[in-house]
Amino acid sequence: MSGELLVESFWQEGLEPHNKSLELISQVIGDVGATVDIGSEYRQYGSESISIRLTGESGTNYRISVQFKRRIASLMARRFAEMDFGATSQAGNFMHPFRKMMDFDIHWYDFRDGDWVSICIQDRHDAPVECWPGDNIATTIQLLNDDIRSAMLQEMSTLRHELMSSYPVSWAAGQSPPEVKFSDVAKTVFWLRTLNHASSIAEFTEIREGIGQGAE
Repeated sequence: MSGELLVESFWQEGLEPHNKSLELISQVIGDVGATVDIGSEYRQYGSESISIRLTGESGTNYRISVQFKRRIASLMARRFAEMDFGATSQAGNFMHPFRKMMDFDIHWYDFRDGDWVSICIQDRHDAPVECWPGDNIATTIQLLNDDIRSAMLQEMSTLRHELMSSYPVSWAAGQSPPEVKFSDVAKTVFWLRTLNHASSIAEFTEIREGIGQGAE
């Protein structure tokens, strides 16, 4: 099913920024060729759920389990017309209690045992909310779709760690693009491990620049 299912399922009257986020997710889902299923293996009490499934550049199969709590969305919608987010720099702190309105978990499929492995690459839960929850989901879909390149970002340490396992496993299962060779996977995993062992941002940047220059 397409991203339109997500928009139809999680639409909230009177909460236009949230609805625009849903439309953004739907667009990204279409751009990367992801699919949407009703329900989730990790459904939370009091929430509606869907699963977004996609395959990254590495061939890794990802599942994003999205939980939508309509009760929270309805509460925000009651007085949303009075909320002027441009009037104060503290709006992100106001939004913090509502951040669980739409939450998500990420897993990759491990062909070694036929199970799903959790990946935690979400924002810190104690930080101010800088965007609507749906925007984070749209960004996450794009990151996972381009997982190898995303793993080269300094802040993506967890994705790097998981990709060191998921890339070889997915390649062995025949899920990676056919032009990808054993040597390509081995070299990428070497660089991912090297980046994860960097002791400072400066060292990480130096290593990353070396990768970009095709260092051996």
